[in-house]
Amino acid sequence: MRLRHDQELDAPADLVWEHFMDLRRIGRSFPGAEVTEVDGDAFVGQIRARLGPLSVWFDGTGSMIERDASARRARLEATGQERHGLGKATIGVTLTLHPLTAERTRARLDTSLDFYGMPLEVGRGLVQRASDPLIERFLTNMARAGDAAGDAPGATDDDSGPLDLVRTAGDLLGSFRRDGGRRRR
Repeated sequence: MRLRHDQELDAPADLVWEHFMDLRRIGRSFPGAEVTEVDGDAFVGQIRARLGPLSVWFDGTGSMIERDASARRARLEATGQERHGLGKATIGVTLTLHPLTAERTRARLDTSLDFYGMPLEVGRGLVQRASDPLIERFLTNMARAGDAAGDAPGATDDDSGPLDLVRTAGDLLGSFRRDGGRRRR
């Protein structure tokens, strides 16, 4: 499955690039994720997703396989195994940054995502729409000043908890309402 996300960030391209070169920060900035070990361009980590009352843990490894500072392009690849099940996932993420002004940057994430052994089959369009708010939070965290997403000014408790698939699905399903997800008063 291939996904694309574009977002304008209120941060200089050099700052956002610096943050993406910090593998631990990448882990701290994605909801539910943690990078536990870094060795050069290789990392070990985990991600926890909540599906209602159930939590699903994936343990994985990955590496930064491309860093082109002059083009502001980087690529990460990772593989994860469900901790208490048969699920496996592989992901490749390519980041490209384009400075818009001295203080604004357009970030593009192109993602290749494959799940194996998972009981859930969903379409690309549904995954794209469900991932949009998660990637928006991740990119916003990567553009914040400070040492980590949780340490940054304006960070919320939502940024440090598990990836909540029910809440994300609820947000997504609300967007299908005829009134665009807005509540009538």
